[in-house]
Amino acid sequence: MIWLSSSRGGFTYAQVLVLIAAFTLIVAMLVPAIERVREQANLAICKDRLRRIGGCLLEYARSNGGDLPVDATVENPHSELLACLAADRMSGEPINYYCPSELRPQLSYSEQNFQAGIIGYYYYSARGASADLSLSKFLRGGVVWPRMLKTGMNPRSWVMSDIWVSGLPTAHAGYRKGVNYLMLDGSVGFVTESPRQQFH
Repeated sequence: MIWLSSSRGGFTYAQVLVLIAAFTLIVAMLVPAIERVREQANLAICKDRLRRIGGCLLEYARSNGGDLPVDATVENPHSELLACLAADRMSGEPINYYCPSELRPQLSYSEQNFQAGIIGYYYYSARGASADLSLSKFLRGGVVWPRMLKTGMNPRSWVMSDIWVSGLPTAHAGYRKGVNYLMLDGSVGFVTESPRQQFH
């Protein structure tokens, strides 16, 4: 058996254990901080993506009498929305239609999802909410549908947002109900609690 001895310039077994414990403690303190930095970066990327989409939608509206595209429902697929933007050559990079914090494969970027019209955001200029009971009851029963957005309406009207479902945390870690949302004036806001209370 080999013993590490401090008399020969090495470390004792106890010293090695103390070093391992100290290193483990440092890592344990750094990981949450790194996660917070990563999430703040994702929030900023998400906001930028929504702003880009907003710019495309407003450009589309300028060419179409102030009307934004109207999709079938708030939820996926958003084939009609993507077709409208692609027709005006304003679709941008497909990845811009996905929240970087959304890790569920069915809502993350893949060529297959994009081609099927599945994106990572809700779109609120639609003929109906959705028949899916997992969609917030507020959106199904508290909002008047169809909801056809025009540029002359309330500039604080929600156009698009991160996906949120009643009773479940959203994609943005650290915020139980953290949601980025695009407004009709092209700006992006962030709500940390109950999106339904902020919805316009």
